[in-house]
Amino acid sequence: MKFWINNNDFIYLFQLMKAAGIEQDYETIGKIINEGRVMVNDQTVFQQRLKLQNKDEIRYLDYHIKVHERDEDGGIPAEFNQSAKTIGNVRHGKVQSWKSQPVKLEMKIDDEIAQLSRKLHQKLSAENKTISCAESCTGGLFQKIISEQSGASKYFLGGIVCYSDFAKQKILKVKYSTLNSFGAVSDKVAIELAQNTQQLFESDYAIAITGIAGPTGGTKEKPVGTVFIGVSHNQKMRVKKLFFDGNRESVRKKTCLNALKFLLGR
Repeated sequence: MKFWINNNDFIYLFQLMKAAGIEQDYETIGKIINEGRVMVNDQTVFQQRLKLQNKDEIRYLDYHIKVHERDEDGGIPAEFNQSAKTIGNVRHGKVQSWKSQPVKLEMKIDDEIAQLSRKLHQKLSAENKTISCAESCTGGLFQKIISEQSGASKYFLGGIVCYSDFAKQKILKVKYSTLNSFGAVSDKVAIELAQNTQQLFESDYAIAITGIAGPTGGTKEKPVGTVFIGVSHNQKMRVKKLFFDGNRESVRKKTCLNALKFLLGR
């Protein structure tokens, strides 16, 4: 299949899979990509928002799609006119004209994360303060976000992805009694994680994230999307309980967005 985009334009991988008719549900598309079942230019990819441009090739199951640019007038270049009659074609306009609400919402979240990450960078740099992290359900995503800022090493001391209860107890010294009484997804565990992380790294701030990203693991008392964020600073603890809808990736992104807001006092 040939997939046509405007001259000098691009399309995201998850958009192409929808527009080309491979799958209609964004959650399914996200799962397929996250599981490493899609190849771009003969390389396995895991990024839903990977930018695809002219001559990129995408393979999934029996689908083989090659991206092509229209000419400057918006038409199909002459050398493709004949093959266009016999080979499957999909035409697509500018990404800016894509009207899907899930796509627009995801882009908005990503943009807000980038904006708040820069603000946190400015805040910690200006105050000459340091930060450390403990992450469970976000799996290191929050640390990835804040370490993307150039110069982050001046304030970001490090973090622990304590995904299992074993790691929470062994590395960050969360009490067994706390885990047993309240569960890993609780305000009490978020507090211990934040306090113990701050002690371990000797940082000014410490943030802890624990929750249920889904799609499995939820209960009636703690449904999928339940998240606790704890922040330790100046010998004071703040903890917040939040609920997020959406698929696994969406819950993790929304959690990181709200963790940034929490640190910035929003």
